[in-house]
Amino acid sequence: MLDTSQTGAEVRLSGVEKTFGTNTVLSRLDLTIRSGEFLSIVGKSGCGKSTLLRLLTGLDQPTRGEVTVDGHAPADQRGEVRLMFQEPRLLPWASVIDNVAVGLPEGGTLANRRAQAEAALAEVQLPGKAQDWPASLSGGQRQRVALARALVSRPRLLALDEPLGALDALTRLVMQDLILQVKRDDGFTAILVTHDVAEAVALSDRVIVLDAGRVAKEVVIDLPHPRSKGHPRLAALEAEILDAIFAKGRD
Repeated sequence: MLDTSQTGAEVRLSGVEKTFGTNTVLSRLDLTIRSGEFLSIVGKSGCGKSTLLRLLTGLDQPTRGEVTVDGHAPADQRGEVRLMFQEPRLLPWASVIDNVAVGLPEGGTLANRRAQAEAALAEVQLPGKAQDWPASLSGGQRQRVALARALVSRPRLLALDEPLGALDALTRLVMQDLILQVKRDDGFTAILVTHDVAEAVALSDRVIVLDAGRVAKEVVIDLPHPRSKGHPRLAALEAEILDAIFAKGRD
């Protein structure tokens, strides 16, 4: 079990704009993400979801406005923030445990780094795969290794950019449950970008719909976990979010 004494980071965006030449991707965006919250961001392609995630993790800077993680610029909080991508991006020439250790900051003894990597692998239910090569793993297992790599440094903010999009339906459900479990154990703040509204509703405390670079809709998911698939309240919330996503197309 990893250390659970920490709490998730609080994230704030104030008047955030992001432009690329004459193209405005995010426009006067104000948003607060509470410590320990699970927030999902949905919307049509090109609405600014991934751009927003890059700003939150310090991989890009806003054109105007301010983004803070616990009151500091995300780039100054790199040790507290981790990003998980749709592709595992594992090093094919490195063993599973060495791939996980890539997520650790430099320094420390080899034994300590290995112990931390092994603990992260155990948390994602891959304790027996430490010496395996990435090529020998299934798609779901590779994503578990990528999750372990993101978790090994004990982040207070975990950003997830469509991390389950390439998985088959059953594996995706298993990974959703795993992400919820490690979040419950570790207490970090989670921000998920997804095109799958059902996934957003199943995982999140709150879902926001981005449209034209602004928050067009905010929906609180007021159901406890575990959430039963097919629950009528979940279906109603999905319909509400989908209606917000496609509302402009019906004007």
